[in-house]
Amino acid sequence: MVTLGTLEERIDTMLDEKQRLAESIVGSGETWLTELDDKAFRELITLNRSQAVLG
Repeated sequence: MVTLGTLEERIDTMLDEKQRLAESIVGSGETWLTELDDKAFRELITLNRSQAVLG
C-alpha cells in the first residue's frame, strides 16, 4: 500500500518512470538482444576493466 504524499509514493513514481524509460530505450522483452550484430554483442558482454570496481 502506498499512501499519497509520502516518500514511498515518490519512490514508486520514480520506479514507474525508470521502467517506462527503460522500455522506451531497450523495449520490453529480450528481442533487442537478438538484433545486435556480433561486434555489438561482444562489446555488451565484454568486461571493461577500466570501468570495473575493484574492491
